[in-house]
Amino acid sequence: MIRYLSTSGAALACALVVPGAADATLLDDGAFDNATSGSTTSGSAWQLITNMPDGANLGAQFQTGFANANNTGVGGTQAPGVGTGIWLRSFEGNQGNTGEALAQMVLTQSVFAAVDGDYVLDFVAGRESMFTARVFEVTLSTNSQSVTVDLLTAVIPDGNLGGAASGNPGGTPFQLTLTGVTTGELVTVTATMLDGEDSQVPGGQSAFLDDFELNVIPEPGSLALLGLGGLALLRRRR
Repeated sequence: MIRYLSTSGAALACALVVPGAADATLLDDGAFDNATSGSTTSGSAWQLITNMPDGANLGAQFQTGFANANNTGVGGTQAPGVGTGIWLRSFEGNQGNTGEALAQMVLTQSVFAAVDGDYVLDFVAGRESMFTARVFEVTLSTNSQSVTVDLLTAVIPDGNLGGAASGNPGGTPFQLTLTGVTTGELVTVTATMLDGEDSQVPGGQSAFLDDFELNVIPEPGSLALLGLGGLALLRRRR
């Protein structure tokens, strides 16, 4: 984000403010607060694609409450029943060993790189002990490179979900970085669950994702160009 600062008289200045982890300036609604709970309607640039393994219930959905990493019931910043996250419902796949379809989900959002630099994705994930799927991962990519975290094997405390009912609430933070992204490249965040399945064993079978933040650390050359561009704009206005 570029902010132009000026004072009276001849004193003019241009400042480039590099987004920090808390700014979440590059993704639209990274905390899913605009989404409709119990549905796949994001109300933002997110696209949530999932199936209904039994023909009636979603394999994944936006969910307010326990799928939210920020619930004040567990010390977060949002009131209970307000914040929303992604609830991955692996137990909907082949539920009760009935031969039904397995649960599938893909969540995506893309942005164009505004400057050359390193693009950093932060997010929060939770996974219960009996969550069963062939793939559960988050990827940050461009057309030339990608980085992925495998959330099936990542260290996540059992029951690490967002709501007060969780034994270890609030989620586990993760970070992915793409280095040397060039201006104009399409940067894509993708979360995937493939072949989610009822474990047929008692125990929690959910996972969740929340608080996606994509920020950029511009290369020094990009900083200089942006600064010069800002000064030129101020001079024209003057």
